[in-house]
Amino acid sequence: MAANLLLGIDHGGTTTTALLLDLDSGTRLARSVPMPKSAPRPGWVEHQPEDFFRTSLEASQAALIASGRGWSDVAAIGIANQGETSMAWLADDGGPLGPALSWEDRRTADLCRDLARRGVDELVRERTGVLLDPYFSASKFRWLLDNVPEVGEASRNGSLRLGGTDSYVIDRLTSGGIHATDPATCSRTALFNIYDVDWDDDLLAALGLERAWLPDVRDTAGDYGTISCAEVAPAEVAITTDAVDAHAALFAQACWDPSIVKATYGTGAFIEVNTGANPVEPDGKLPVFIAWQLDGVADYAVEGGVFAVGSAIDWMVASGMLASAQASSDLAETVADSAGVVVVPSFTGLSAPHWKSEARAAIFGLGLDTAPAHVVRALLDGIAFQCAEIIHAIGARVVDGIVEVRADGGPTRNRYLMQRQADLLGLPVAVSSEQDMTALGAALLAGLGAGLLTRADIDAFRADQQVFEPSIGVDERDMAWEAWRSAVAIVVERG
Repeated sequence: MAANLLLGIDHGGTTTTALLLDLDSGTRLARSVPMPKSAPRPGWVEHQPEDFFRTSLEASQAALIASGRGWSDVAAIGIANQGETSMAWLADDGGPLGPALSWEDRRTADLCRDLARRGVDELVRERTGVLLDPYFSASKFRWLLDNVPEVGEASRNGSLRLGGTDSYVIDRLTSGGIHATDPATCSRTALFNIYDVDWDDDLLAALGLERAWLPDVRDTAGDYGTISCAEVAPAEVAITTDAVDAHAALFAQACWDPSIVKATYGTGAFIEVNTGANPVEPDGKLPVFIAWQLDGVADYAVEGGVFAVGSAIDWMVASGMLASAQASSDLAETVADSAGVVVVPSFTGLSAPHWKSEARAAIFGLGLDTAPAHVVRALLDGIAFQCAEIIHAIGARVVDGIVEVRADGGPTRNRYLMQRQADLLGLPVAVSSEQDMTALGAALLAGLGAGLLTRADIDAFRADQQVFEPSIGVDERDMAWEAWRSAVAIVVERG
C-alpha cells in the first residue's frame, strides 16, 4: 500500500496531539498524551524541552497503533507549534540547555520594562507588528542567555541554537540536520521584520542576540527535511510543514477573508482573522502576525490572545469549587445568573487590548448568598467577555466587520460558554465537531507542502459545525457589558 497518511502534530499547553488523516477515505484519527509543565515560582511557567520531542513521538505512535498502520504509511508530517514558547539547545547533539519558557511565562516583565526605557519597545512596534511584552520570545531568549550558564557558554563556543517547540523537535527528528522555522513563528518573537519577512538585525543587536543562533526561515508548507532519528528509523518520512498552532487552525477552518473570525479555545484562546497579502497597520493593541507563507507569498493575520481559558477552569477545579472541567457547563446552568459576581480571569496578566502583564485575576461581588455555581458561571462569563473584547477589537480593524465566529478546541464542548459567547457578541458562533482542529490544520498543510493537496482541496475536509445563535436582547447584553467593564477597569488600575 502506498503511503497515504498525513500526520499532524499539535504541541498544546497540556497535551501533545497527533492526528492521522487518510487521504483516500478522509477519515481522521487522533491520540493525545499529557505534556508536563511546571510553575516553580509565581509568574513562571516552563516545560522540559525534551518532553516536546518525547510526546510528539508517543502521540504519533499511539495514533499509528490505533489505526493499525506504521511509519512507512505516513507520506508527510506537519508540526503545529506553541508560537512563543522558547528554549535553547546544543547544535551538536540536540541536548537541551535549561527550561523551555512557556508562552504563559511572565518572568521577563522587568526585563521588558528596562528595554522599553532604552527605546527598544518603539523599535519593536515599528518593525514587528507586536509590542515588547514577556509573551513574545525575544525577552525569553535574553533571559536564557543571562540566567542559564550553559546557554552563555554555548553562545561563546558557537554551539548554541535558539527556537521554539517546532525548531527543537525538527532538530531532534532530523538528528541535528535541520534548524529551521517558518515566518509565522518568527513573527511571534518580536525580533522579525514582518514587512521584509526576515530577522531584524537592529532588534537582534538591541537584545544582544545573533542571527546564527536562530532558525533558518522557510515557507510554512515546504521542506523541513526527512526524519532520520533512531526512534522512527528505518522509515524516512518527509517533514513538510511547520506552522503556529493558532494559524494551523485558521487554515483548517478555511478562513480566507477578514469577515470570519477564528477562535481556538484551549489552555488560552487565540482569536484571529486572515487579512490576506496586505498587513493592517499595527495599533499597539492587537498584534499583526504573518499567518503563513506559501510559495514565497505571506498572508497576514490580526490576532488577540486570552491567556487563561482552560487553565482558568483548571484553577477552579484545583480550588475545590468545581468537581471537573467537564462539569462546569452543567453547574453554571443550575443558577439563573451569577448573582452579581464578576470574575476577571487574568491569572497570567491581561493581554490584548489592555496589555497589563502584571494584572492578577479578581473576583467581585461575593456575598453570603454566593454559591460555587455563581462563581463558576461568572468565571465562564469572564472567559467569554475577554474573548468578545478581542473579537470586537478585531472587527473594528477590518473594513466590513465580522459576520461569523468559527470556534474550535476542547473548551468549545462547554455548551454554556459557547452560548454565552454568542450572546455577548450578538453574533453566531459556529463550533466545529473536529476536536483537534490544530492538528488537522498541520496535517492539511503537510499535504500541501508534499504536493498531495491543493488549497482548493481544503473545504473537502471541513468538519460539521454546531451553530450557537444569540439568545438575549440588546438591553441585557448592554447591562452585562457595563458590569464587566467596571470590573476590568479596577483590575487594570490596580495592575
